[in-house]
Amino acid sequence: MKKLNFFIIRSFIGPFFITFGIAMFFLIMQFLWKYVDDLMGKGLEFSVLLELLFFVSATLIPLALPIAILFSSIMTFGNLAENNELTALKSSGQSLFRIMRPMLIFVILLSVSAFYFTNYILPLANLKSRTIIYNVTEKKPTFGITEGIFYKDIENYSIRVEKKNDNTGELEGILIYQDNAIHGAKTIQAKEGVMLKSENERFLFLKLIDGSMYEPLAPGKFGNHRQPYNKAFFDEVILKFDLSGFDFEEESEELFRHDYEMMSFIQLDVALDSLHCVEDTLMGKFRNGVKEQHLTFNDFFSIDHNAGDTTRIESEFEPVDTIMKIEEMREMELRTAYVSAQSKIRSSKDYIYGQTIYTNAFNNNYKNYLKTWHQRFTLSFAIIVLFFIGAPLGAIIKKGGLGTPLVFATLFFILYYVLTITGENMVESAFIVPWKGMWMATMLLTPLGIFLTYKAANDSALFDLDAYKRIVSKFKRK
Repeated sequence: MKKLNFFIIRSFIGPFFITFGIAMFFLIMQFLWKYVDDLMGKGLEFSVLLELLFFVSATLIPLALPIAILFSSIMTFGNLAENNELTALKSSGQSLFRIMRPMLIFVILLSVSAFYFTNYILPLANLKSRTIIYNVTEKKPTFGITEGIFYKDIENYSIRVEKKNDNTGELEGILIYQDNAIHGAKTIQAKEGVMLKSENERFLFLKLIDGSMYEPLAPGKFGNHRQPYNKAFFDEVILKFDLSGFDFEEESEELFRHDYEMMSFIQLDVALDSLHCVEDTLMGKFRNGVKEQHLTFNDFFSIDHNAGDTTRIESEFEPVDTIMKIEEMREMELRTAYVSAQSKIRSSKDYIYGQTIYTNAFNNNYKNYLKTWHQRFTLSFAIIVLFFIGAPLGAIIKKGGLGTPLVFATLFFILYYVLTITGENMVESAFIVPWKGMWMATMLLTPLGIFLTYKAANDSALFDLDAYKRIVSKFKRK
C-alpha cells in the first residue's frame, strides 16, 4: 500500500512542479512586458532587478498555483487511465477515492501552506514589489541617459548626448537645456564630457569640455524689443547634480504599509472594526448637521401650527422668534425670504452632495478591505476545488501528455479566472456584496467538481463520443 501511495505521489509531483514553473515563467514575462518601458533606460543595478523579480514572483504564486494543480491533476489521472493503470487499481478493489487519497493529502497540505503564504508572506511581497516599482517608475529613477533621447528625470534639466560609453562614462555631442524660473532657459553645448560620481554616490559631476553657454538676460527690461542674451565659451566646466533622491530609501514603504493589500487577515479585522467606528461617527455627524440646519427635522423644536410659534422642547433653551406667515409678509420681505431660502437650499444641496461623494469613497475603501479579507481564504479552497475538477476529469478523458489535458485544463482555468474577475468587478460596481463576489468562483465550481467526481467514480463515459453516438442511434431507431 505504501508503494502505491508513493507511486501516485511521484506521478503527481513531477507534472506539478513542471507546470508550476512554466506558469511562473509566463507570468513573470507578462510582468516584464508590462513594465519594460519603465525599467529600461533607468540604469538599474542587476541586484535591484533581481530583488524586484523575486518579490514579483511571490505575488504571482496565487495565480500560478491553481493552474499547476488543475493541469497536473488532469495529467496524472489521464496518464493512469491511458496506461490502464487506473483500471487495474479499480479491478483490485481500490475505489477512486482511495486512489485519490495520497494526492488529496498533498493538496490539503498545499492548501494550508497557501493560506499561510497569502496571509503572511504575500502582504510583505506586495509591499516590497510595490515600493521598488514606485521608486523606479515614479519617484527615484536611477541616472541613465540613452543616446539620442532627451533625459528629463533631473528636475529643470533636459540632457541629450549623441554617444555614450557606459564603461568609462565618456559622452560626446552634449546638449543641455536648463529651465530656470527666474532667469529663463539656459542652453549648454559641449563636444565631449564625462560623468563622475562622488565617493558616497550622493552627487553626480558632469564634466563638460570645449563648449559654449547661452543665457538670456532678465526678461521685461527691454520692452517689446528682441531679448539679448549672454554667450560664453569654456574649455572645461563641471555641473553638479544631487542624486540623494535617486537612492532606494525605506521611507517609501510607509506610503504603502497601511494599504489593505499589505495586511494579514487579523490586521484586516482590526481595520474593518476601525472603519465601522469611523462610519458610525461620520453618519452621526451628518445626521446632526442636517437636523441643525433644517428646522423641520430638528428634534429640539416644536411647532404650533395654529399659533404660528416655534419653541424648543427642552426647557433650558430659550424660545425662538415667531415664525412669519407668507400672507403677512410685505413684497420686499417676501423677496428677501425667497433669496434666503434659495441660498439655504443650494448650501444644503452642496453639503449633501459633498457628503455623498465622501461616503461613496469611504464605502469603496471599506469594500476593498473586506474583499482582501476574503481573498486570504479563497485561494486555499480554490486549490481543493480545482483538484476535484482535474483529477476526475483526467480519469474520464483517459488521455495523458500535453495534448488533450492541456486543452481541458486551459478551458477550466479560463472559466475559473473569468468567474473570479467577474466576481471582483461585481463587488467594485456594488452589484453584489463582497463575500458573494469573492467566493463566486468557488461556489459555482464546487458542484461541478462533485459532479465530475461522481461520474469518474462510476466509470461514466462523459466525454466518450461513441457513447453519445450509440444514444443517438437508439433514439433514431425508436
